Amino acid sequence: MSYQLQKLKAETSSAFTGLFVINSEAVRQFETGEYFVMYARGSKRLQSILGVEREILVIGNIYSDQQVRSVQFARRVIDESDGRLETTLCVFVHQDPRGNAKLKRWGRENGLAVIPVYTSTGVLPREQALERLLSFEFFTQDPFDVTGPVANDAQFFGRRSEAQELARKLQSGHIRSCFGIRKIGKTSILHRVLAELKDNYDAVTVFIDCQRDDVFGLTAAGLLEAITRSLSILKDSGRAYAEVDAGPSVLSLADAARSFQEILGHFDRPVVLVFDEIDYITPSNGGANQWRSGFVEFWRNVRAAYHAAARDERKVSLLVSGVSSRWFSVESIDGAENAALAFIPEEYLSPLPRGAANAMIKNIGAMAGLRFDDGALEAISSFCSDMPFWIRKACSSIHGKIETAARPVLLQQAVVSPMLEDYGRDEGAALAKVALQHLFRVYPELRAASLSILTNNSDLPSGVQRTLCRYGVTNSRGEISGTMMRMALTMVAEDVPLLEAGTEPREESRPLVSEWAEELAGISYRRNTMERALRSLVINFLRMSALSTKDGPSAKTSLLLALSQKRRVELEPFNLEAIADKLFWLELVAIINKHWQMFERIFGDKTAFNEYAGIVNDRPDAHAKHLEPSDVAMHRRALHWLDERIARV
Repeated sequence: MSYQLQKLKAETSSAFTGLFVINSEAVRQFETGEYFVMYARGSKRLQSILGVEREILVIGNIYSDQQVRSVQFARRVIDESDGRLETTLCVFVHQDPRGNAKLKRWGRENGLAVIPVYTSTGVLPREQALERLLSFEFFTQDPFDVTGPVANDAQFFGRRSEAQELARKLQSGHIRSCFGIRKIGKTSILHRVLAELKDNYDAVTVFIDCQRDDVFGLTAAGLLEAITRSLSILKDSGRAYAEVDAGPSVLSLADAARSFQEILGHFDRPVVLVFDEIDYITPSNGGANQWRSGFVEFWRNVRAAYHAAARDERKVSLLVSGVSSRWFSVESIDGAENAALAFIPEEYLSPLPRGAANAMIKNIGAMAGLRFDDGALEAISSFCSDMPFWIRKACSSIHGKIETAARPVLLQQAVVSPMLEDYGRDEGAALAKVALQHLFRVYPELRAASLSILTNNSDLPSGVQRTLCRYGVTNSRGEISGTMMRMALTMVAEDVPLLEAGTEPREESRPLVSEWAEELAGISYRRNTMERALRSLVINFLRMSALSTKDGPSAKTSLLLALSQKRRVELEPFNLEAIADKLFWLELVAIINKHWQMFERIFGDKTAFNEYAGIVNDRPDAHAKHLEPSDVAMHRRALHWLDERIARV
């Protein structure tokens, strides 16, 4: 063990005395790193604050640039402890100036609430100062805020067995599909399936991401040729996985199909072709007109090659993932027989079962000191139609409204329900609307059927009712699945048509209109999310500043001093949390400028902060004026700049 690590280990043990009893100490190696590892039991007060009963892992190293393997090691130590350690919490002592944000983010990805303790000098705070630091770092992180695909068991609620079963069937030469509304978790389960295939099965896999410009820009012949080229590379290299090599196409359709069929005969192992975002290579994509006819051509030749491989007793499997199952369920396209009909099955990734949805809320909430009674769990899952991404966003909103000092706290239905209604009006309905608009764009037949349910129309054909249920628009009883879904359908119904009544937009024009609306809705959603994050940031920093300065002004006083006299009088009767909810964007900006010394380490450049904050305040989606693409790009750049800096906290 190095002298520096030994010194930091001794300092940690000394500083934590009083808050913890250290029951076990060790130094362990993981990959190329060296860590000290402690099993610590918190005092009764600390156990109450953190909501824990078992020992807590305290881990640390001396590296100035933390890597994701540090959190992976912590996860492994906890998993190997046989239940002795808390499974969702650890304390990480480190010397990386940018490590706090990284460790928290990686912790969320691995199902851990990481409490980072940074020291540049090797000296740690003691007693009350350390307790305040641990509480602040624990309760201010948002474990619900996972925007990308998840694959870790601790985050992969209700889908693990589905992914394992899919991987097993693909190994056996099956054709499977995974259709579902946007953000239902298709990419997460796809990544999990790919990991299962890589780790547990002897198969060759080619992943075709159809949303790539170089992929959906190909013709049917070009895509067959690209897949063949990728399989040939795998055959020559002996590797088991590759993403499709979408190079220039030189073969005719007949030659490309012949080469594809021939390469499949060169493999003794199962060959798995995984198509993600399949909508981009269907006739729904008005920006790639070659797939109007190319869709039938492609699947006709894939089907022929699949049957030829079966006759040769070779295993070829397909997994198709996307939003719309429409083009796999119609008998013909422009008069041509649909080769994908009955070849690609209609299988859906539906919303979570209610038990899995409730378990997700309960387990993730524990990482932030939020406990929910059974009524609150039911209220959240029902409100969000059991959609995992919607649930996370709603719970993230609730997290932002609960005072840090009050945690751990038990939230009941009476407290949660008004927060859900506020979230739905402010952000949730717009989020759900974007998902519905995308569904209706790629599967337009479902629009009228979905909107008819608002008027309690029960005369829909059974096939349509079944499809709406599989997409999560309705439940098994044919009712709208939740409040967010109802809000979104109402917003869609109230949209003013862009064309004259009684006319239908041309197929190629529909994506452009919808994508522009989605762009503006996305800007609105990101701004609302950022405003909530900025509000939480301002309040927490002012509160921590007040706690650290004995004779200084209170957090409420510091806040009000940055506002105009008129607003001070209006807001004076309210407590700090109520005031925070009433602050406007420009007032938040004014508070940050007033206390710039406190916020400088986050935003750095004051001029840039004010410039970008002004751009965000312009609200392009709220104006009737025509917007140029450059306007949208400017707002996206401003949002990205602010997002990056807030995410460091």
